[in-house]
Amino acid sequence: MRSLIVLNALMCVSLLAGCGPELVTPDFATPSYQDHPNLKIAEMARARGDLPQAIHDYRDIIKEEGPPCEPAYIGLGMALLDANAVEEAKKTFEKALALFPRSPCAFIGMGAVYLTLNQPENAIKSFDCALVINSRCAKALNGRGIALDMLGDTCGAQANYKAAIELDPNNVSYKSNLALSMALAGNDREAIRELEKLARSPCATPRVRQNLALAYGLAGNKKMARKVGRVDLSDEMVKNNINYIEAVRQTGDYAGLIPKNHTVPLNEGRKWEEGDSK
Repeated sequence: MRSLIVLNALMCVSLLAGCGPELVTPDFATPSYQDHPNLKIAEMARARGDLPQAIHDYRDIIKEEGPPCEPAYIGLGMALLDANAVEEAKKTFEKALALFPRSPCAFIGMGAVYLTLNQPENAIKSFDCALVINSRCAKALNGRGIALDMLGDTCGAQANYKAAIELDPNNVSYKSNLALSMALAGNDREAIRELEKLARSPCATPRVRQNLALAYGLAGNKKMARKVGRVDLSDEMVKNNINYIEAVRQTGDYAGLIPKNHTVPLNEGRKWEEGDSK
Protein backbone atom coordinates (compact mmCIF):
# COMPACT_ATOMS: atom_id res chain seq x y z
CA MET A 1 0.00 0.00 0.00
CA ARG A 2 1.49 3.27 -1.06
CA SER A 3 1.89 5.92 1.60
CA LEU A 4 1.45 9.16 -0.32
CA ILE A 5 0.94 12.80 0.33
CA VAL A 6 -1.02 14.48 -2.44
CA LEU A 7 0.07 17.69 -4.06
CA ASN A 8 -2.03 20.50 -2.71
CA ALA A 9 -4.77 21.66 -5.06
CA LEU A 10 -5.30 24.76 -3.00
CA MET A 11 -2.12 26.74 -3.82
CA CYS A 12 1.20 26.67 -5.63
CA VAL A 13 3.24 23.58 -4.83
CA SER A 14 6.66 22.32 -5.72
CA LEU A 15 5.39 20.47 -8.79
CA LEU A 16 2.77 23.03 -9.72
CA ALA A 17 4.61 26.31 -9.32
CA GLY A 18 2.86 29.18 -11.01
CA CYS A 19 -0.66 27.78 -10.73
CA GLY A 20 -3.26 29.76 -8.82
CA PRO A 21 -5.36 28.54 -5.90
CA GLU A 22 -8.51 26.58 -6.63
CA LEU A 23 -9.73 25.48 -3.24
CA VAL A 24 -11.46 28.59 -1.95
CA THR A 25 -13.09 31.30 -3.99
CA PRO A 26 -15.56 33.09 -1.72
CA ASP A 27 -19.08 32.76 -3.08
CA PHE A 28 -21.88 34.55 -1.31
CA ALA A 29 -25.52 34.32 -2.31
CA THR A 30 -25.92 38.09 -1.89
CA PRO A 31 -22.56 39.86 -2.40
CA SER A 32 -22.26 43.14 -0.48
CA TYR A 33 -21.52 45.15 -3.64
CA GLN A 34 -24.18 47.73 -2.85
CA ASP A 35 -22.90 48.36 0.68
CA HIS A 36 -19.26 47.99 -0.40
CA PRO A 37 -18.85 49.06 -4.05
CA ASN A 38 -15.07 48.53 -3.90
CA LEU A 39 -15.52 44.84 -3.11
CA LYS A 40 -15.89 43.92 -6.77
CA ILE A 41 -12.76 45.93 -7.60
CA ALA A 42 -10.80 44.03 -4.95
CA GLU A 43 -12.06 40.70 -6.25
CA MET A 44 -11.10 41.62 -9.81
CA ALA A 45 -7.60 42.60 -8.66
CA ARG A 46 -7.16 39.24 -6.96
CA ALA A 47 -8.53 37.41 -10.00
CA ARG A 48 -5.96 39.02 -12.30
CA GLY A 49 -3.15 38.30 -9.83
CA ASP A 50 -2.57 41.84 -8.62
CA LEU A 51 -2.21 40.77 -5.00
CA PRO A 52 -0.82 44.00 -3.50
CA GLN A 53 -3.75 45.94 -4.96
CA ALA A 54 -6.28 43.32 -3.86
CA ILE A 55 -4.90 43.27 -0.32
CA HIS A 56 -4.95 47.07 -0.19
CA ASP A 57 -8.54 47.21 -1.44
CA TYR A 58 -9.78 44.53 0.95
CA ARG A 59 -8.13 46.31 3.88
CA ASP A 60 -9.76 49.60 2.90
CA ILE A 61 -13.17 47.90 2.96
CA ILE A 62 -12.44 46.36 6.36
CA LYS A 63 -11.55 49.82 7.71
CA GLU A 64 -14.89 51.31 6.63
CA GLU A 65 -17.43 52.36 9.23
CA GLY A 66 -20.45 50.15 9.71
CA PRO A 67 -21.02 46.39 10.03
CA PRO A 68 -18.00 44.24 9.15
CA CYS A 69 -17.94 42.88 5.60
CA GLU A 70 -17.54 39.10 5.60
CA PRO A 71 -16.49 38.80 1.91
CA ALA A 72 -13.72 41.36 2.50
CA TYR A 73 -12.22 39.30 5.34
CA ILE A 74 -12.43 36.08 3.33
CA GLY A 75 -11.01 37.74 0.23
CA LEU A 76 -8.18 39.30 2.22
CA GLY A 77 -7.32 35.98 3.83
CA MET A 78 -7.17 34.22 0.48
CA ALA A 79 -5.18 37.02 -1.16
CA LEU A 80 -2.64 36.80 1.66
CA LEU A 81 -2.51 33.04 1.21
CA ASP A 82 -2.01 33.55 -2.54
CA ALA A 83 0.94 35.77 -1.65
CA ASN A 84 2.46 33.16 0.68
CA ALA A 85 1.81 35.41 3.70
CA VAL A 86 0.55 32.36 5.58
CA GLU A 87 0.70 33.65 9.15
CA GLU A 88 -1.04 36.89 8.17
CA ALA A 89 -3.70 34.87 6.36
CA LYS A 90 -4.18 32.72 9.46
CA LYS A 91 -4.71 35.82 11.62
CA THR A 92 -7.23 37.16 9.12
CA PHE A 93 -9.28 33.98 9.13
CA GLU A 94 -9.14 33.86 12.93
CA LYS A 95 -10.53 37.40 12.98
CA ALA A 96 -13.18 36.39 10.44
CA LEU A 97 -14.24 33.44 12.61
CA ALA A 98 -14.45 35.69 15.66
CA LEU A 99 -16.75 38.03 13.74
CA PHE A 100 -18.62 35.38 11.75
CA PRO A 101 -18.54 32.12 13.75
CA ARG A 102 -21.07 30.50 11.40
CA SER A 103 -19.14 31.25 8.20
CA PRO A 104 -18.34 28.14 6.15
CA CYS A 105 -15.98 30.22 3.97
CA ALA A 106 -13.95 31.30 7.01
CA PHE A 107 -13.56 27.68 8.14
CA ILE A 108 -12.61 26.64 4.59
CA GLY A 109 -10.03 29.44 4.49
CA MET A 110 -8.58 28.25 7.80
CA GLY A 111 -8.48 24.72 6.42
CA ALA A 112 -6.57 26.07 3.42
CA VAL A 113 -4.06 27.65 5.78
CA TYR A 114 -3.52 24.36 7.59
CA LEU A 115 -3.01 22.55 4.29
CA THR A 116 -0.33 25.09 3.38
CA LEU A 117 1.31 24.50 6.76
CA ASN A 118 1.22 20.73 6.10
CA GLN A 119 -1.16 20.16 9.02
CA PRO A 120 -3.82 17.92 7.43
CA GLU A 121 -5.33 16.84 10.75
CA ASN A 122 -6.09 20.45 11.69
CA ALA A 123 -7.31 21.10 8.16
CA ILE A 124 -9.83 18.28 8.47
CA LYS A 125 -11.17 19.79 11.72
CA SER A 126 -11.73 23.10 9.96
CA PHE A 127 -13.42 21.51 6.95
CA ASP A 128 -15.59 19.43 9.29
CA CYS A 129 -16.72 22.65 11.01
CA ALA A 130 -17.73 24.05 7.64
CA LEU A 131 -19.66 20.86 6.89
CA VAL A 132 -21.48 21.04 10.23
CA ILE A 133 -22.76 24.46 9.16
CA ASN A 134 -23.45 23.37 5.58
CA SER A 135 -23.38 19.63 4.91
CA ARG A 136 -23.61 20.29 1.16
CA CYS A 137 -20.49 22.45 0.96
CA ALA A 138 -18.57 21.04 -2.01
CA LYS A 139 -15.47 23.14 -1.31
CA ALA A 140 -15.20 21.76 2.22
CA LEU A 141 -15.55 18.21 0.90
CA ASN A 142 -12.85 18.87 -1.69
CA GLY A 143 -10.54 20.32 0.94
CA ARG A 144 -11.20 17.36 3.19
CA GLY A 145 -10.23 15.09 0.32
CA ILE A 146 -6.93 16.91 -0.11
CA ALA A 147 -6.16 16.56 3.60
CA LEU A 148 -6.95 12.83 3.57
CA ASP A 149 -4.73 12.34 0.52
CA MET A 150 -1.94 14.10 2.41
CA LEU A 151 -2.43 11.55 5.20
CA GLY A 152 -2.25 8.68 2.71
CA ASP A 153 -5.96 7.80 3.00
CA THR A 154 -6.69 7.73 -0.72
CA CYS A 155 -9.93 5.76 -0.27
CA GLY A 156 -11.34 8.35 2.11
CA ALA A 157 -10.05 11.17 -0.08
CA GLN A 158 -11.74 9.79 -3.18
CA ALA A 159 -15.04 9.40 -1.34
CA ASN A 160 -14.90 13.11 -0.45
CA TYR A 161 -14.01 14.17 -4.00
CA LYS A 162 -16.89 12.11 -5.37
CA ALA A 163 -19.28 13.72 -2.89
CA ALA A 164 -18.04 17.16 -3.97
CA ILE A 165 -18.52 16.26 -7.62
CA GLU A 166 -22.08 15.12 -6.94
CA LEU A 167 -22.80 18.59 -5.61
CA ASP A 168 -20.87 20.40 -8.35
CA PRO A 169 -20.72 18.05 -11.37
CA ASN A 170 -18.97 20.53 -13.69
CA ASN A 171 -16.09 21.40 -11.38
CA VAL A 172 -12.90 20.44 -13.22
CA SER A 173 -10.73 20.94 -10.13
CA TYR A 174 -12.60 18.33 -8.10
CA LYS A 175 -12.43 15.84 -10.96
CA SER A 176 -8.73 16.52 -11.37
CA ASN A 177 -8.12 15.95 -7.66
CA LEU A 178 -10.02 12.66 -7.82
CA ALA A 179 -7.98 11.47 -10.79
CA LEU A 180 -4.69 12.46 -9.16
CA SER A 181 -5.75 10.61 -6.02
CA MET A 182 -6.25 7.52 -8.19
CA ALA A 183 -2.67 7.89 -9.43
CA LEU A 184 -1.42 8.26 -5.88
CA ALA A 185 -3.29 5.06 -4.98
CA GLY A 186 -1.55 3.18 -7.80
CA ASN A 187 -4.34 3.28 -10.38
CA ASP A 188 -2.14 5.04 -12.94
CA ARG A 189 -3.99 3.91 -16.08
CA GLU A 190 -7.43 5.14 -15.06
CA ALA A 191 -5.98 8.34 -13.57
CA ILE A 192 -4.17 9.20 -16.80
CA ARG A 193 -7.26 8.42 -18.88
CA GLU A 194 -9.40 10.77 -16.77
CA LEU A 195 -6.79 13.52 -16.62
CA GLU A 196 -6.24 13.40 -20.39
CA LYS A 197 -9.96 13.87 -20.83
CA LEU A 198 -9.95 16.84 -18.44
CA ALA A 199 -6.83 18.35 -20.05
CA ARG A 200 -8.64 18.46 -23.41
CA SER A 201 -11.59 20.27 -21.87
CA PRO A 202 -12.06 23.99 -22.66
CA CYS A 203 -12.13 24.52 -18.88
CA ALA A 204 -8.72 22.89 -18.35
CA THR A 205 -6.38 24.84 -16.09
CA PRO A 206 -2.58 24.67 -15.78
CA ARG A 207 -3.10 22.62 -12.62
CA VAL A 208 -5.07 19.96 -14.51
CA ARG A 209 -2.27 19.66 -17.06
CA GLN A 210 0.40 19.48 -14.38
CA ASN A 211 -1.61 16.86 -12.50
CA LEU A 212 -1.56 14.88 -15.74
CA ALA A 213 2.20 15.36 -15.98
CA LEU A 214 2.54 14.13 -12.38
CA ALA A 215 0.38 11.08 -13.13
CA TYR A 216 2.61 10.23 -16.09
CA GLY A 217 5.66 10.69 -13.91
CA LEU A 218 4.28 8.42 -11.19
CA ALA A 219 3.59 5.83 -13.88
CA GLY A 220 7.23 6.03 -15.00
CA ASN A 221 6.46 7.68 -18.36
CA LYS A 222 9.00 10.50 -18.22
CA LYS A 223 8.63 11.32 -21.90
CA MET A 224 4.94 12.21 -21.60
CA ALA A 225 5.45 13.84 -18.19
CA ARG A 226 8.03 16.11 -19.82
CA LYS A 227 5.84 16.85 -22.85
CA VAL A 228 2.79 17.80 -20.79
CA GLY A 229 4.83 19.70 -18.20
CA ARG A 230 6.33 21.98 -20.85
CA VAL A 231 2.91 23.35 -21.75
CA ASP A 232 2.95 25.59 -18.67
CA LEU A 233 6.39 25.34 -17.06
CA SER A 234 9.92 26.22 -18.12
CA ASP A 235 12.32 23.49 -19.22
CA GLU A 236 14.29 23.92 -16.00
CA MET A 237 11.18 23.53 -13.82
CA VAL A 238 10.08 20.47 -15.80
CA LYS A 239 13.53 18.92 -15.43
CA ASN A 240 13.50 19.50 -11.68
CA ASN A 241 10.01 18.04 -11.39
CA ILE A 242 10.90 14.91 -13.38
CA ASN A 243 14.05 14.35 -11.32
CA TYR A 244 12.12 14.82 -8.10
CA ILE A 245 9.34 12.42 -9.08
CA GLU A 246 11.88 9.83 -10.21
CA ALA A 247 13.82 10.11 -6.95
CA VAL A 248 10.63 9.64 -4.97
CA ARG A 249 9.55 6.66 -7.12
CA GLN A 250 12.85 4.90 -6.44
CA THR A 251 12.29 5.01 -2.70
CA GLY A 252 9.08 2.97 -3.00
CA ASP A 253 7.41 5.30 -0.48
CA TYR A 254 5.92 8.52 -1.79
CA ALA A 255 5.74 10.31 1.55
CA GLY A 256 8.27 12.75 0.07
CA LEU A 257 5.56 14.43 -2.02
CA ILE A 258 4.95 17.11 0.60
CA PRO A 259 3.11 20.27 -0.47
CA LYS A 260 5.20 23.41 -0.52
CA ASN A 261 4.24 26.95 -1.40
CA HIS A 262 7.00 28.60 -3.41
CA THR A 263 5.16 31.78 -4.27
CA VAL A 264 7.46 34.79 -4.14
CA PRO A 265 6.50 36.99 -1.16
CA LEU A 266 4.79 40.25 -2.03
CA ASN A 267 7.58 42.38 -0.67
CA GLU A 268 10.50 41.19 1.38
CA GLY A 269 10.54 44.46 3.32
CA ARG A 270 6.85 44.65 4.14
CA LYS A 271 4.57 42.47 6.24
CA TRP A 272 0.85 42.50 5.66
CA GLU A 273 -0.07 42.70 9.32
CA GLU A 274 -3.63 42.63 10.63
CA GLY A 275 -2.82 45.37 13.12
CA ASP A 276 -3.38 48.25 10.72
CA SER A 277 -6.93 47.20 9.97
CA LYS A 278 -10.08 47.66 11.95
